[in-house]
Amino acid sequence: MFESYLNFDIEAALFLTLLWGTTAVLVARRPHHRSDRRGRRRATFLLVLVAIGMLLVAGRITTTLLMGSFGYLFVADRVAVALPLVILPALAVLVLSVPRWRAHRREPSAATRLATFAPQAVVPFQATALGALLGFVTAILVTMGPPQLVPILTVYTGYLTVVVLLWLWQAYRFRVASNGGPVRRSLPVRALRAVAVATAFVLVLVGGLSWAAGTTTLPGRINMADHAHGEAYSAAGPHGAHAGRSVSVAELTGPRAETPDRRYTLVAEAKKLRLASGKEVDAWLFNGQSPGPELRVKRGELIEVTVVNKVPDTNVSVHWHGVDVPNAEDGVAGVTQDAIKPGGTHVYRFRPDEVGTHWYHSHQQSSIQVKKGLFGPLIIEPEQTDLAPGTQDVIVAAHTWYDDKLPLEPPTLFGTIDQLERRRMAPGTPVRLRLINTDGATHRYSLTGTPFKVVAIDGNPVNEPTDVRGEQLVIGGGGRYDVEFTMPTQPVRLTELRRYGSELRVVEGGLLLSADGAGDVAPDKPQDAFDPTTYGSPAPTPFGRDSTFTKTHSLVFDNELWFYDGKFGVVWASNGKAFPEAPSITVREGDLVKVRFANRSHFDHPMHLHGHHVLVLSRNGKPATGSPLWLDTVNVEVGEIWEVAFKADNPGLWMDHCHNLDHAAAGMMSHVIYEGVTTPYEVGHDTPNELE
Repeated sequence: MFESYLNFDIEAALFLTLLWGTTAVLVARRPHHRSDRRGRRRATFLLVLVAIGMLLVAGRITTTLLMGSFGYLFVADRVAVALPLVILPALAVLVLSVPRWRAHRREPSAATRLATFAPQAVVPFQATALGALLGFVTAILVTMGPPQLVPILTVYTGYLTVVVLLWLWQAYRFRVASNGGPVRRSLPVRALRAVAVATAFVLVLVGGLSWAAGTTTLPGRINMADHAHGEAYSAAGPHGAHAGRSVSVAELTGPRAETPDRRYTLVAEAKKLRLASGKEVDAWLFNGQSPGPELRVKRGELIEVTVVNKVPDTNVSVHWHGVDVPNAEDGVAGVTQDAIKPGGTHVYRFRPDEVGTHWYHSHQQSSIQVKKGLFGPLIIEPEQTDLAPGTQDVIVAAHTWYDDKLPLEPPTLFGTIDQLERRRMAPGTPVRLRLINTDGATHRYSLTGTPFKVVAIDGNPVNEPTDVRGEQLVIGGGGRYDVEFTMPTQPVRLTELRRYGSELRVVEGGLLLSADGAGDVAPDKPQDAFDPTTYGSPAPTPFGRDSTFTKTHSLVFDNELWFYDGKFGVVWASNGKAFPEAPSITVREGDLVKVRFANRSHFDHPMHLHGHHVLVLSRNGKPATGSPLWLDTVNVEVGEIWEVAFKADNPGLWMDHCHNLDHAAAGMMSHVIYEGVTTPYEVGHDTPNELE
């Protein structure tokens, strides 16, 4: 519903701009009283436009109130800037301008017509049009984050300056008109003047856009630890082990001298991948398969993974999604390492302290490389298995393959299988489905034919899960859900659902389990979504809503049409800014940090903080009341507000970005940096390390 309100608000802002802009042009025409009838008709037309304009102003107030019902953060910019700049001048139109036009309508004459040309009659229309334009620009082109004093003063100063200049110019024009007006120029002279004005306008517009594009061009080299776009540490919190001294990311490694418990080799290479339907795609794969090899380990084991890059002309790296590794093992090119060049290798070593379903993927140009197939599952088991005897453990890695940058439908569920997959499953068999969303877009699933339990989310076990029926599972990009059930005698079908407005449609394909590998079942299309914040039973946590937080941070997400890295397109902004100006967080080891996410854009944003798990405190103002919800990827849907918290207990320089990787590549990424941490690596077009 919020997205509908947001669209209505943008439409209202557009119509406001068009209508008041048209009216401002009409009232600014030089007065010529030709006849009473024409004067009365013209005045009537202007008054009708004013009435429509007032209705549009009321419409934008209404859309703002509707959006505000989701939270003040969603309308802070409207309340502080957009609405005042249209409401106040519109009131001035009613008080100063309308009486003159009404007088001209009652008694049309040269005198009353001249009165409608006075500054107090014309400039309120122009000021309203300018305010409407600024409201539209800040709604869709260059959005404003949570309003701050400097941006507000900048907008108001510029607005008032233009209004004063318009007043002075109109006062001059009114004096000239009162004295009989200027000599009317010949047609060639007027045409030449019009061409000159149009040429100047085009030159200014093109020059301005070129300048704007140039200001967004990213530097050839960026050192994340310079943190010029972040905040200085100001909280009075505990000093960690690294406070007061400098430590390099390169020093924050996993164990190097010990003998690994498990060794793996991942070879990245370019391959032609044939899907089950017969379609072929140009893919980049680990060890020639999709997904990449399953890495299954025990918690606490020392893991050594050697990554070999055989992809021509492409550098790679590997990130361990959802695993709180030491910072140097995090696999982010340009932040924690240099990307692996073709023919090169890199060795990762870490000892996982978590359990559950995780995955690994490239973190060098990941918006491209993950799509092309550089990903695989990472399953971390507890020391003693948590699976019932005889459990069939099935990994379901949803992935959309692309051909010439166009998605092939539907997403595959198992590697190369892009059709309905049928599997034999004996009745009475315990089944665990590990659902991994390797895409950026949100996936919705229904499981038809049996109740089920959600036993883990993002790899973290759910306390006392209960049966789920008639609810869809919503998994954001990068997220994971583990579900368990006992196979019944009838078939069970896992199906993806896709939302089109308020309608849910079934995506062809999916997974069908049955005793003989045959049969079928019509997929359910549950309207209600599973709510992880109320599921399961509470359990003790090291901190919660009532804790004293060292730092608090708010992020408001927008999409805007503007330039990024010199190219015009959709920019994904946090607090009105895109990387590298997007707000980051500086912490000290031991800090307890609360973060609020508010999504007022048109798409979901699965926010992924590397190196840490966050505890969900609330969703849309409602406290989390179920099992403690520990996440590494928080899927903030359109119109939602989430409050989460984390303990700064893993020193380093950590990416914090949207895991819709296209969004990250277009600006929605920042980082959490521990005070005193530096990095010898750089990212940028002049380095081997590319941005998302």
